Amino acid sequence: MQKNAMNIILRLASPLLALILLSPLPACDKSDSGSDPNIVSISDLLPRENEISGWARNAGSDGSWHATNASELQEQINGGSELYTNHGFIEAAMQNFSGSVNSQSGVICEIQVYDQGSEADANAVFDDPNNVFASPVTPSNPPSSKAQVRKDLFSWTMKFVKGRYYVLVSILTSEDKGQEVLEVFANNVAGKIK
Repeated sequence: MQKNAMNIILRLASPLLALILLSPLPACDKSDSGSDPNIVSISDLLPRENEISGWARNAGSDGSWHATNASELQEQINGGSELYTNHGFIEAAMQNFSGSVNSQSGVICEIQVYDQGSEADANAVFDDPNNVFASPVTPSNPPSSKAQVRKDLFSWTMKFVKGRYYVLVSILTSEDKGQEVLEVFANNVAGKIK
């Protein structure tokens, strides 16, 4: 009698168990925000096409990348990943833009955004001894309270921290207006970080 009862229960429960095991579960990744408006995809922090007047997104593998682990980051920035992975790296995204500065056309501006998991880790990347800007300049229109600009021979670079994000923006031009363009891009990204 007990054996028959067990067989009946198994026959009735088997379809329900199969339904539960075979039902697709909702996926969740770093780009899901659910009901928390403070969580966004890292790619959402980058300027969109035509968002900055006169600057177009570059397409293809040379124009953008996304890394969600240390080995993917290593592939993208070849040798520089330890700076980020030593300080809580979660994910990063890069996007190139093409535009003009004064009469110089074909200028490339590159934005790299790193989610370091916490503001303390983002600050640790900014302050790391291997990430020091020689003769840094304070931006005239800083995107955050922790920002520096460096002018090299043929480029400008800005680094800043906002929340858990460390952001690096560079532009390949020696024109002084390059700093102004850097600040436009940097403030665009900073404005999207909650």
